[in-house]
Amino acid sequence: MKKTLLFMLCLGMLNSYAQERYYDKVFTDLTITQDVKYAENYTVITGAPVLEDLLMDVYEPANDTASQRPLIILMHAGSFLPKGLNTLPFGNKHDSSLVEMCKQFAQRGYVAAAVNYRLGWNPLGTQEEKANTIINAVYKSMQDGKSAIRFFRKDAATTDTYKIDPNMVVLGGSNSGGYAALASGALDKASELNLFKFLGTNGQPYVNIGIWGDFEGDNGTAGFSNFNHPGYDSDPQMVLNMGGAMGDSSWIEAGEVPMVSFHGVADPLTPYATAIVIVASTGDPIVEVSGSLDLSLRATRLGNQNWNETAMTDAISVKARSRSAAIGLYPFPGPANGFEPWGWYDANDPNIATGMAINPYASKPRALMYIDTIMGYFCPRAADVLGLSVTTPVSVDAPLAIDNNINLAPNPANEFVKVSSNFEIKEVVLFNITGKKVLSVSGNGNKTMVINRDELPGGFYLMNVSVGEAIVTKKLVLK
Repeated sequence: MKKTLLFMLCLGMLNSYAQERYYDKVFTDLTITQDVKYAENYTVITGAPVLEDLLMDVYEPANDTASQRPLIILMHAGSFLPKGLNTLPFGNKHDSSLVEMCKQFAQRGYVAAAVNYRLGWNPLGTQEEKANTIINAVYKSMQDGKSAIRFFRKDAATTDTYKIDPNMVVLGGSNSGGYAALASGALDKASELNLFKFLGTNGQPYVNIGIWGDFEGDNGTAGFSNFNHPGYDSDPQMVLNMGGAMGDSSWIEAGEVPMVSFHGVADPLTPYATAIVIVASTGDPIVEVSGSLDLSLRATRLGNQNWNETAMTDAISVKARSRSAAIGLYPFPGPANGFEPWGWYDANDPNIATGMAINPYASKPRALMYIDTIMGYFCPRAADVLGLSVTTPVSVDAPLAIDNNINLAPNPANEFVKVSSNFEIKEVVLFNITGKKVLSVSGNGNKTMVINRDELPGGFYLMNVSVGEAIVTKKLVLK
């Protein structure tokens, strides 16, 4: 009985450590292309409209032979004001959490892009001026997110530099970037901008489509709006929202794109349900918005969350469902998890005090744990929505393609085990039955290694063999 239990535990660990593209980190090396111009449009940060280059950093798995990869575009936080001016230690495509998530998505086989977008509103004006200008800022950021989508779809149809699948596009963002991503998936009718809270005292909507262009950025006024990459579709297949909100939950209608949301229940700035949003840079209340809870509940009722939720039986999914009946929502309870618990900041940033005031527990080790949860919850749902198949041989370095070329002998072993591969071995790491790392040996690019047992006790072990950009897990028994 004891041996049977041990073997079952070993199989469970093997499943935990198995590496599958789109779920796990199967690439170690990345190609990062910085300051790619994806569009140009008019910003109002200096008052009069000025044409601005919109730049992004693109993250790709290195040495990937896949002909098409899913794309995720991420938009940063920052209260829709430039970093520094927003008195915050974050606010552009170089934000620590944004860079980390782009790297992790690329390691899982995605193409990821961290984008800058147009910023600017008047936080020092009257209440109406604040509401007017910040709603216009959200509107322009949504247009810029859609411009980035069109840029990649145009590239896929022409030079194919980034080898993205135009039918597998996710738009996401953290906090302010989450507002932009959510709007891109739901805001598509002029009537949705004519709600009473979006009207000025003159009875006109805050957003003037005739000046700033329609939801795609087209048909605006010259000198105020520039339409980039016409002829290509702007809509994402899915939205990833981390701490953002939507102007009104009524924007969500049946048949619109599914969304996955992460949100601090006690977020002091962007409401978890529906309430007045508070701007981080000023502390001022602006306008009523709907947060992740109410958005996810509505999307659930309308049947938009169209992945197979019942098949998600992992611990992270079970925990999410224990906290909310809304499909696609992972709440982080407690005041310590209120604002952006996945974020951390440069200790030397002149605005670090403001950042720590709204996120007092921020640190890289803590943030990485939350990012692990984000990846663990989001990736299976994205794979389902996008139709990603982990069994499709998409890279010569993918674990499924090279697993059969890695051999352990003898196995079971007494004093040593020989690891052989048709590819150069970077590293061999051994884990015991509890998941503890007990041995790590550099492969130095050799195709054959001899691992001595030394004083390791008998039993079942899992061996991670790093080959090329992949990690392949093998089961080893020591007598």
